[in-house]
Amino acid sequence: MDEAARTKARKLAAKRINERLKLLASFFNALALGVIGAGVIIPTVADMTRAWPKSLVWLVTGLVLHCAAQSAFTFLRSED
Repeated sequence: MDEAARTKARKLAAKRINERLKLLASFFNALALGVIGAGVIIPTVADMTRAWPKSLVWLVTGLVLHCAAQSAFTFLRSED
């Protein structure tokens, strides 16, 4: 295999990995949004006085999922 073919294969492999990582990050972000919406916003609208003790757990869970999505980007590979 010559150098040009190896470079092309390496770039393609990096692009595939990067796209999968971006898809994973999007999934975690969507999941975080759903968790925050279902666990914080809906109970707060339903009953403002009792919502926060339980909603705080869901809010933290959503933030952890969002941070997981952001940390997935640290594994992106250079496509050059």
